[in-house]
Amino acid sequence: MNLPPLTLKKNISTRLDGRVHVDSKWSAAGVTQQFLENAETYHARYTDNDHWKYLVGQAIDLAGVNRQAALRILDIGSGSGNTVFAATDLLPNAVVYANDISPQLLQILVGIQEHLPHLEGRIEAYCFDLHKDFFADDTFDLVIGGSILHHMFDPEAALKNAARWLRSGGKILLFEPLEIGGHIMAAIYLSLLAELEFDADPRLIAHFKAIGHDYEARFGVPRVKPWTSGLDDKWLFHPNYLREMASNIGLTFEQIAPISPDLAHIFSGSVRSTLNCAGLGDVPTPDKMWEVLAMFDAGISADLKKRLTSEGIIILAKP
Repeated sequence: MNLPPLTLKKNISTRLDGRVHVDSKWSAAGVTQQFLENAETYHARYTDNDHWKYLVGQAIDLAGVNRQAALRILDIGSGSGNTVFAATDLLPNAVVYANDISPQLLQILVGIQEHLPHLEGRIEAYCFDLHKDFFADDTFDLVIGGSILHHMFDPEAALKNAARWLRSGGKILLFEPLEIGGHIMAAIYLSLLAELEFDADPRLIAHFKAIGHDYEARFGVPRVKPWTSGLDDKWLFHPNYLREMASNIGLTFEQIAPISPDLAHIFSGSVRSTLNCAGLGDVPTPDKMWEVLAMFDAGISADLKKRLTSEGIIILAKP
């Protein structure tokens, strides 16, 4: 049993591709291959249900969401379902409408759902560009976006649409990279290169250089650089920009909280996570690397780390 179709804006129509509603004017232009032909590889690398269940649980509690409410949720940038399956587990009376630009990733999502009988009739997938005003206004009670806005060429336009589709009193829960913490992480990778460039596995050195360049390319949101459109991860968000963007859209900025539950090891944990995501988790690492990271972890107070987090849970509300 599928969920009933939602009301779409005028001149918007969809075609069914399996169980995915695809915008009739959908185009692959600007979508990189990791989300299309290489979707299975992307799914295998970035699926982490326990991690996302923890994060979504933290966010709904910070936002004061009633876990027993019969909510209609829009999940933006759903991919193959990390935040979708977290939401259905944590909010047992909710239904979730999943969105992504990749029909391939959404096909993986609905394929997983088909093997989970308890989720029958609780998830529906829509493939469209979030920059497009797609759904009728005031359709959803809650919006969840797991690492999606920093992929958008125009984050404010995408968020404005999500806010338009949200009912008054609803919340938007976002999980995004942050610029202030990004500067700290860039400094950490420079320090690692200075200490290890001639003493570590070349794969580690290449990875550290690439991550450092990635941070530098994304500093300065919302300033578009010549290379911005070619990046998958386009932005690091400054808290002041997030506040300004929310105000421009008519949303209330409520708070930012660190994503990492382990403030004591927040920097070493971040480096370990990027190594794992890059498929380098099994590459031998020198003791000196962990000594440098331990100095950063120990040298900054827990209170300051909350302000310097490189990834945050962002809570917005629609008055």
